[in-house]
Amino acid sequence: MEVIQIIILIFGLFALSRVFTNLSHKNLEKIEAIFWMLFWTVVIFIAIFPETISSAAKILGVKRGVDLAIYFSIVVLSYLIFRLYAQISNIEKNITKIIRTVAIKK
Repeated sequence: MEVIQIIILIFGLFALSRVFTNLSHKNLEKIEAIFWMLFWTVVIFIAIFPETISSAAKILGVKRGVDLAIYFSIVVLSYLIFRLYAQISNIEKNITKIIRTVAIKK
């Protein structure tokens, strides 16, 4: 096992433990926890068996496994940024409503 595989494996296990901790403290909803559990389990699996991502890349028509991982990462990060943007917009609207209500009462 290469050094980078060990580093990714340790980080993946740490991240997975944080998912369980956040779930037990109710900082994550169950569906979010399932997503992150699956995500980090796949990362750990790929760290242990890196040849699987190369096989998947060939099936999907991508030349290298690393390229597939990068493409997948970009898609996941873009989705997460979108979700954060939507949540921030929702929070801003709620803050505006609260401020208006407080201003009217005063």
